[in-house]
Amino acid sequence: MIKRNSQPITLNLFKLYLNRIKSNRLINNHILVMLLINFFKKASVIPSVIKNRMYLMLFLFFITGGLFGQSNKQIADSIVANAKLNNSDSLAIQIIHRDFFKYCYSKPEVARGLADASIELCDKRGDDFLMIRALLRHGIYYDIIGKKDSALLDYNKAYKIANKIDDIDGKASVYNNKGLIYWNSENYNEAMENYLSSLKIFEETDNKKSQANSLNNIGLLLKELKRYKESKNYHIRALKLRKSIEDTYGVGASYTNLSQVYSYIDYPDSTIYYSHKAFKIKEKIGDKRGLGIVYNNLGQEYNILKQFDSSEYYLKKADKIYDELKSKKLKATNSSALGSMYFNSGNFKQSIKYSEAALNFTSEDEIFTQFKIRRRLAYAYMNLNAYKNSVDNFDIALTLKDSIAKQNEVVATQEVFEKYQSAEKQKQILIQRAELAEQDLIIQKRNYQIYGLLGLALILGLIGYLFYNQQKLKNAQLQKENELKDALLKIETQNKLQEQRLRISRDLHDNIGAQLTFIISSIDNLKYGFDIKDEKLNTKLETISDFTSGTIYELRDTIWAMNKSEITFEDLQSRISNYIEKAHLYDSNIRFDFNVDDSVDVNKKFTSVEGMNIHRVVQEAIHNSLKYANATTIEVEVSKVVSNLVFKISDNGKGFDITNVKRGNGLNNMEKRVRSIGGEIVIISKENSGTEIIVTI
Repeated sequence: MIKRNSQPITLNLFKLYLNRIKSNRLINNHILVMLLINFFKKASVIPSVIKNRMYLMLFLFFITGGLFGQSNKQIADSIVANAKLNNSDSLAIQIIHRDFFKYCYSKPEVARGLADASIELCDKRGDDFLMIRALLRHGIYYDIIGKKDSALLDYNKAYKIANKIDDIDGKASVYNNKGLIYWNSENYNEAMENYLSSLKIFEETDNKKSQANSLNNIGLLLKELKRYKESKNYHIRALKLRKSIEDTYGVGASYTNLSQVYSYIDYPDSTIYYSHKAFKIKEKIGDKRGLGIVYNNLGQEYNILKQFDSSEYYLKKADKIYDELKSKKLKATNSSALGSMYFNSGNFKQSIKYSEAALNFTSEDEIFTQFKIRRRLAYAYMNLNAYKNSVDNFDIALTLKDSIAKQNEVVATQEVFEKYQSAEKQKQILIQRAELAEQDLIIQKRNYQIYGLLGLALILGLIGYLFYNQQKLKNAQLQKENELKDALLKIETQNKLQEQRLRISRDLHDNIGAQLTFIISSIDNLKYGFDIKDEKLNTKLETISDFTSGTIYELRDTIWAMNKSEITFEDLQSRISNYIEKAHLYDSNIRFDFNVDDSVDVNKKFTSVEGMNIHRVVQEAIHNSLKYANATTIEVEVSKVVSNLVFKISDNGKGFDITNVKRGNGLNNMEKRVRSIGGEIVIISKENSGTEIIVTI
């Protein structure tokens, strides 16, 4: 018994202390020894012979059974014990599952111990959900050590449980893991089927991490099928998902895979670029296996570029890591790459050495890989004039090469992938096959459920359609009611405006018209009632009488326009004709012509403003000809030019010089009136050549 601070320290307590220290993987061996030395120095009873530091270290080594030489079982037991400490069984299982992936490649037997402990705990709890995850990890262990049948057995057990409890993600994970088994066995058709099934489920459940893993695996398989551009697209999709969920390990894996694909499509710069990005992540997270793969990728790329020194450097670094990991599969891949590099550089002896080493690490079911290595060996021996060895390897290669079966396998896989691609592109909903169904009754029941849902959807759709139609009719009715209200409001507004117009026109006619008439009568009474001898006064009175008469005519025209909401061409034509007749009475020596071309639409309508302005412009033009031109002929012509209406008023009078004439209110008012209704006016005149006024509406 050992005492510390007068308290007994039992051997069990000491072992518990050791387990706690050993379970902390952040403490290195040197610190661990120092902690133990400190622990024992504080003990009150300890043999004096081991008080010395060196003896104490030796003593510790022996009583702990060789701490630094722990067995795989001890490591696994320590992790499990630490996981159980102060944790529920459920949380302990999750901790064990997390730690499994830390050891599955570097120390598979530790991983196996963790998987066994997890299965035992899940069985004890009766937790089917976690049992599925435990069996998946157990299967991964068997896959890593090359026992594929045992791995498939675990996966099938996991699938049955997942199917029983309807664990969608669990089933998808089984598909994904089985795909890896079939891929490593060069059974590409089954591998593609399983990967696509897993991807479909993970997309439906929106499990981004697992979805990225399935995309990644499909990309790797497409690379095997030499569909490099499609492989690149799948890896890019996986990379985007992994970045979105900040999956550092996954991002590093995607960089690694992209570097490989770019190597095959002859993009050396991209290959090296992605390899270095992967290298940084792998180094940061301490992923030895990942670093080995990156080194292998760089080595193979430099081999393609015929930079053999760089290729050898990186492949040897990868080889060293794979030796530490004791991974046969990775060792086989790297040894084969070294054999290829030495063959290309002309070092056939070294090529043979590493190619034969690759054969020793290659499993029996990797027939195509063995064929490639045997073929390289045959050529290497041939270059060394070892013809017997060359022929022997050629014979084995020919035996291995089942080109027809291989081609059929690839074609079948291509068909599976093309079918999936077609479905993706066309975005059609396809009827899913029942996968690994145990009873026809379950399938039939599911079909009935689907039919029921479809029927329900059809009924709901019909109800929705009827509701939509009813709502549509209501909306149409509301719209018509609103339109009717707007129309009634518009009519009411127009009626009010019309009433206001009539009232104004009556006021103008009854008040202003009567007053103007009174003025004319008063002037006439003055002229005839008094004998006015003053000629100037007579002329002035005559001018006032004429001006007042003209004002009455203009007032009547204004009242005429106000009483109409719109003026037809016929109204306008009639008004112009009346004015021409009155003008003819003014001077009977002048010949008037008023012509309307047949092309003019006599049904055309103008607003009251447009009609009034046109009439005023024509009236002003005729008035100017009468007053200033000394003309014998005045013509008014109306014609249609394209879609425009053209009024031309011309005379054969004395004309004037447009550039030097002093423009009065008449011409300016005509231009303003025409511009206000969006028209154009052109005045053409020369001295002694008459005048033309052309108005285009």
